[in-house]
Amino acid sequence: MRAYLPIGHSGLEAFLAQGSIQLTQIYAATPIFLDENSECDEEEIEYLLAIRAGEAALELRTSLSSPGLVLAIDLEEAQCGENYEEMITVLGPVSWSQVACALLAQEGADELAWFATQEIAPELDSWK
Repeated sequence: MRAYLPIGHSGLEAFLAQGSIQLTQIYAATPIFLDENSECDEEEIEYLLAIRAGEAALELRTSLSSPGLVLAIDLEEAQCGENYEEMITVLGPVSWSQVACALLAQEGADELAWFATQEIAPELDSWK
């Protein structure tokens, strides 16, 4: 299941350094969210969730000029716990190998900038 994690800069640094992270909740396509957005296809659902995670990530920025950081993560079924409106609980740690990409949110933007996993570490300092 593709899920979206808003994360602060220091949290992203720690995740990179340790290779894993323990999460409590993450944005995901829950049954409630899918029901409320039944007119949307899979791509539109992922877009809506990424945008919501981006909005939450803007609250975690180190400065107003910093982007909001979101990681797209591919969860295994065994890692998916309770469902809420647009989030699920995460059971067990998430490894860096499950990160699909980074998305950057900017205040007022309708689109998120995409970065491949191999681009995250080299770009990290520019995202402060």
